[in-house]
Amino acid sequence: MAVKSTIAIIASTKEKAKAVVEKISHKNCRVLLVLKHEDEFAHLQEQIQSQYPAMELDAIDCMKDGCWEADVIMLNVNEQEEKEVAEMIKEVATQKLVISFSDSKKGCSEEGLQRLLNHSRVIKVSASGDLCNMSTIGNDEEAMRTASSLLEN
Repeated sequence: MAVKSTIAIIASTKEKAKAVVEKISHKNCRVLLVLKHEDEFAHLQEQIQSQYPAMELDAIDCMKDGCWEADVIMLNVNEQEEKEVAEMIKEVATQKLVISFSDSKKGCSEEGLQRLLNHSRVIKVSASGDLCNMSTIGNDEEAMRTASSLLEN
């Protein structure tokens, strides 16, 4: 039996968090919902748990602790927040797969985020708001395969 991966999701809005949860809901993994703005996420854990009762889901209010515990880190934050979040998690993201979603071509490029998280394996996913149409870029073949596997329906 395969070991369950732990995935930390950092999102700037509850809609962005829900989109990522929905994308990985069919995977056998533990999800740590990292609450960057706790007031906006008051009932989000309950909503997700009722929609996906089999999902192992925990909410945590510390980015550093949540990312330290995770095997994979998924960022779905506004482009202005990406650098700030990277600075906060870089110490605990070492050797981890970091998947960053973007709905625009702006913000940190994959190379820019890789420089900020220089000991992580960064994959940048360009996607529409609902994460239906995605394209991935990255330099690490194994990380690309893992990200594709996690994000496929």
